[in-house]
Amino acid sequence: MHVSDIPKRLGHTRTVILLGLSLIAMVVFGFVLANVDRSRLTDALASANNAVTTLRAENAQLKTSQNQLRVELELTTMHAEQLKTELVSLQEKVFSLQQDKAFYQHVMAPETSQDGFFIDGLEITASAGNNYFKGSMVLLQQRAVNAVVKGTLQLEITGSQNGKHTVLQSSKDAFLPEGDIAFGFKYFQAVTFYLQLPDGFVPETLRFHTSVYQYNRKRGDYEREYNWQDVLTATP
Repeated sequence: MHVSDIPKRLGHTRTVILLGLSLIAMVVFGFVLANVDRSRLTDALASANNAVTTLRAENAQLKTSQNQLRVELELTTMHAEQLKTELVSLQEKVFSLQQDKAFYQHVMAPETSQDGFFIDGLEITASAGNNYFKGSMVLLQQRAVNAVVKGTLQLEITGSQNGKHTVLQSSKDAFLPEGDIAFGFKYFQAVTFYLQLPDGFVPETLRFHTSVYQYNRKRGDYEREYNWQDVLTATP
């Protein structure tokens, strides 16, 4: 090698060294960058794992709550069915008692019952003023059927007014503010009605009468008379 070639050789070597150093620096930088990305990916993976764990826990809790609600719904349904069965049983017992009561009432007072329809528990209570009264009663039937009976009760009140015998009829006289008493029921129906009697009228007897219908056919007529003082109760 000639002496004049030494500077050229040194320049070439320097270039090689610089290139080598650059490559080493790039490798080191790439390694550092890879570590940074790896750290970021590790953190992201850990965060994703935490999110999955949280979602799994929430899902398990939701499934537990769903199972609990399903069990509660089943228990509630069973309880409702039990109550329904008990209600039907009680209705049957009430109906049986009503039949027994109707039978004995028919034996003791045949005029109070015709074809199973009758009035029970009539009470008249004085309301505001001397001429205003409130009535309450229960309508029943003793037939072991599920068909509805219906009709309209009319009322006649016999008494005296200004010393004269007077008969008030609900079909003619307006002493029932709500009109004649319509009814429709299978077993029984509680009825409340109001009376507005004329001034100076002294009631003595009440007489209810109606035609009872079933399946849109007339089943029979009913009539019952009460003594006013027997059904008049003291004001609470």
